[in-house]
Amino acid sequence: MPEDLQTLKNHYELVIVGCGPAGMAAALNAKIRNRDFILLGSEFCSPKLSKAPQIENWLGFPEIGGEELRQRFLNHVKEKEISIVNFKVTSIYPGPPYTLIGKDKSLEADAIILATGVSVAKLFPGEADLLGRGVGYCATCDGPLYKNKSVAIISYNSEGEDEANFMADICTKVYYIPYYKEMVRLDPRVEVKKGKVQKIVGDRTVEQLDLGEEQLTVDGVFIMRETLPAEQLVAGLEMEDAAIKVNHKLESNMPGLFAAGDCTGQPYQLIKAAGEGGTAALQAIKYLDNLK
Repeated sequence: MPEDLQTLKNHYELVIVGCGPAGMAAALNAKIRNRDFILLGSEFCSPKLSKAPQIENWLGFPEIGGEELRQRFLNHVKEKEISIVNFKVTSIYPGPPYTLIGKDKSLEADAIILATGVSVAKLFPGEADLLGRGVGYCATCDGPLYKNKSVAIISYNSEGEDEANFMADICTKVYYIPYYKEMVRLDPRVEVKKGKVQKIVGDRTVEQLDLGEEQLTVDGVFIMRETLPAEQLVAGLEMEDAAIKVNHKLESNMPGLFAAGDCTGQPYQLIKAAGEGGTAALQAIKYLDNLK
């Protein structure tokens, strides 16, 4: 189902970020209403649902398994000819139109629905303060800025290995701190560190990475997570209790930017996520109609 990035347009009416239940429900509503939209996700949509042994509160399907229900969602989306584009958004510049930045491409959108779920990993001390001043989430995007410099890459999955290998051609030193097991394709020029990050240190810009027993002198730190914290994705996005603050229309504090699902806070329930996804799409469509 993933679509080739080269076939994507540069501008869409609506971009939906995340392919869990909230994102898929939003996409279905946008498709039924024949809107110009795109659904961005990952190779494996909704791992949390997949791991659920049994779902007891999905109306009409008593005691259905999580993976079976996930497959039903994916089949429904496929039958409606909705492609899930494997595109990881690393930052969003405020609009409208909004600009969504990815590793190999950027897109514009008149409206956005964030359905990114919850980032399990907490921010590292110093991460938020030094964001954009040495801390980033896409090494290949910012690589030229670190020519002949030292960087560290903290990664929660093997995707970070590609980033580290890329930086090895540019930087004088690349450190790699994996938060997962079994690295597979790391360039021998990259130095692996097994310590855990205590703090990202710097006054105006990044200066060091504190690993507890060891201090690494670096000019940049890149963090590769499955899901970026929403407040790091969009500058100025209002948060409440670590969730995106929305009203009953699922509008954020930014015009044209909606949110749905677990990223809007508790309860973390499948039925709530899907309902919010559908509602967010309807509200986004109203917003788009008013723009015209």
